[in-house]
Amino acid sequence: MFMFRWCSTLSLLASLLLPLPAHSDDTSNTLSQLRADLSQGQLDVLLQRQDIVPLPASTIKPWVQAQPIDRFAITGFNESDSRFAARVRLHFPGGGISFLRLEGTPATPYTLTDWYDYSSGLRLTALLKEGRWLQSEGGKAFLEALGESPNEARVANLAEGRSAALTLWLTQCLGKPCERIAATHQLESEQPMIWLLRRAIASGDTDQYRQQHDALLGALGDDAYLWWLEGQYALEFQQCGWLAAPLRDAWQRHEDELLLADVALQCTLNHTPEQTAFGTALTRQLSVATIMDSVKAFFAAHSRPVPQSWQLWGQTSLSPILPADQE
Repeated sequence: MFMFRWCSTLSLLASLLLPLPAHSDDTSNTLSQLRADLSQGQLDVLLQRQDIVPLPASTIKPWVQAQPIDRFAITGFNESDSRFAARVRLHFPGGGISFLRLEGTPATPYTLTDWYDYSSGLRLTALLKEGRWLQSEGGKAFLEALGESPNEARVANLAEGRSAALTLWLTQCLGKPCERIAATHQLESEQPMIWLLRRAIASGDTDQYRQQHDALLGALGDDAYLWWLEGQYALEFQQCGWLAAPLRDAWQRHEDELLLADVALQCTLNHTPEQTAFGTALTRQLSVATIMDSVKAFFAAHSRPVPQSWQLWGQTSLSPILPADQE
């Protein structure tokens, strides 16, 4: 039974390699169900829909972003009579973001046949291969250690070199102190993962950055929030020297995304604090007063005076334009 389901899932994956369209069919019953499930603000319902890992949802939940959903966006969806695929962006109350790819069988209710978390690379079909092990004494010991002491190297030993188990460990640890040790024990993979993108930006490895960036763009599309994440990492790791310009270009394509505008402005101020050209571009969407408030807040946070170029820009841009006969 396990082998049949695994082979069927591989066939499904092979047939869904084409990028998802940005639009979706609003008449789809599956899409309506998916929206209703996500609107409940928890991933519990989605976990109940999965027919992948032979473990109860209560066992899986703690390691699959077990936190409330603040809002969501289904950024891509396609469907045939026998299968569907959805690309989902999740926003969490603390400001965190996660991207998922869901695949399944249309029905009422639908069934999920795969779940890929772009943050960590967790794929539930990979756990299917480890289903029997996860229910064995060794697997139970691993899950127990994962819950009680995820910051200890013994978790890696208990994983016994199993890639899916190691990824499960990383998924639980993202954004926590145990992330560092979990990351060091991950096996090589060609799958797009946001944690690898973050590591590339942190280290200034432009080749690895380009590889992950291009792979994620191919998988997620030109998502403004992917760029926003990159901007956050650029600021965190002082890498605005080579990311400020791409962030400004990204905002030009997503001018209605204020969070992207903000991080692009901060990165620009970090790298070229005297230049005001991006401020002028932002006036297409924001008032001069709002932009200047952000500029002043940035320099105040860094205990630096506002450069004279920005002071003059603000004064000039705020000054009323007089008719020719009053100049």
